[in-house]
Amino acid sequence: MGNRTYLTIRTAPDQQEVLFEGNNSLAYFWLLLLKRKDIEQVQPAFQTLYAGGDDEEDDNAPEDSYVDTDIRIPLDEALHNAAAHRSYVERVYPALLPLYDDWRAYLATVPSHDNMLYIDLEEFSGFYVNVNQFIGELLDFYTHVSGNKAYFRPAIPDTTGWEAIGRKQFYDYSGHYRNTPEIVDYQQKSRPDRPLPLGYKLLIGCWVVFSLLLLGGGFYSLGFFHSVWLQALMALVILLPILLIIIGGLVWLINKGTQKTK
Repeated sequence: MGNRTYLTIRTAPDQQEVLFEGNNSLAYFWLLLLKRKDIEQVQPAFQTLYAGGDDEEDDNAPEDSYVDTDIRIPLDEALHNAAAHRSYVERVYPALLPLYDDWRAYLATVPSHDNMLYIDLEEFSGFYVNVNQFIGELLDFYTHVSGNKAYFRPAIPDTTGWEAIGRKQFYDYSGHYRNTPEIVDYQQKSRPDRPLPLGYKLLIGCWVVFSLLLLGGGFYSLGFFHSVWLQALMALVILLPILLIIIGGLVWLINKGTQKTK
């Protein structure tokens, strides 16, 4: 059994229905339904929940000590926040934008008894040393969003989460959801090669000038040989290595200059 996260609605006063869930993962699209204040408001509930430490055998603990850590947000407000965060997805994860738009449109069609969305992250918080570290990481996500910086992988666990067991509404609704990978290999990068730095552009320019001089010197040396056959032979001996050096050096400089940073 994994540590589950849930995005739910109420279909009746005392009945909840899970729309999407995560297993040992956090769907960051869910956080795009919120703002920093929504995380800050739930922090006291999490601190109360974990105030007693790990002692689960305290016989003196009151039976009604249940702490509700669900993040609640009106559906209309959540959709407004999601629309405001669309530019972040468009700029940082453009390939995910069709999935994000499908997901927002789908949530707008879900019938809710109280017009609220509920996000349950309680079990996932158990992966952290303490609750403050957990809340801090959630808040750090919004720092990355405001700076248009990548934060998660373009896979189902990190985007919408999996549609809940027994449901296929969103699966049928969105072809982009069906085509989103469940995992992304750790070596796969979502960012393109970095632009060629100015320093490498100057080096490449110098290398081109040097290459032209070297190539010109090679052709000039062929003039010392009067036999056509001898010139052809010396072209292989002199010009071919020069060309290999020129091309090899140019490729190395370009690859080095555009190499992805870790």
